[in-house]
Amino acid sequence: MKAVFSRFLDVLRDGISLFWLAPLIVALVVIPEMIQHIAEINLGMFESKAEFQKLADDPRRMVWGIIKIVGLLLCIIAAARFWGARERGQNWWDVRHLAWRNFAIALGLLLVTSIPSFVLPEMVGQEITDIVGLVILVATLPLIPLLIAGLIGDKSATLKSIYRTGWLQALRMMIFAAALWIPLQWLHGKNHSWALGQSDAVVWALMIFDSLLVGALAAYAGTAFHHGYQLNANKGQIPNDD
Repeated sequence: MKAVFSRFLDVLRDGISLFWLAPLIVALVVIPEMIQHIAEINLGMFESKAEFQKLADDPRRMVWGIIKIVGLLLCIIAAARFWGARERGQNWWDVRHLAWRNFAIALGLLLVTSIPSFVLPEMVGQEITDIVGLVILVATLPLIPLLIAGLIGDKSATLKSIYRTGWLQALRMMIFAAALWIPLQWLHGKNHSWALGQSDAVVWALMIFDSLLVGALAAYAGTAFHHGYQLNANKGQIPNDD
């Protein structure tokens, strides 16, 4: 437990450090998030709660929302990759060092096992679908460490070995990520509520802060996934920054 707590403290320190160690990674989500906020401000979404609700599905906002989600996923992936590459003295953007076999197996199985959630509701109903989904979620938990193994270039992991040792890794990864994601996501939602009906200066200040907050959220998630997978930090490598 002491080692786990110490590693979580590493997550707290290292996640925020990506803002200066690898700003390009954080920019993957901060920039589209800020552009979406600019669109929201120009649409007048923050004039009132009624306006915010009325314009929530406006295509001029949603197109940037889709791009933001893509940027969020890329930022999480790149953050996990950054720490794996750092430990090995590699550049995080050099995909030649990924363990592609592990990455492909994990991603493929995760995609295949997500299919029932789309096809079962009409066949057996939502209640049974939720039960099946929960069973699949538990059964596929070790695939998440295998995916991270692929991203960070750990070729020693295999599908067989990850089902022997990956359960605890997956649990650490989920706990680390949730411990930071939940409060930051709550603050992200509150920022929009606080901005409603405020002056332009306050709205702009809150939305700039919110964009950086989303960057921190993604950076922490990727760092939590890596550090949860790799419990013992390798402090002997020289970081490869942007």
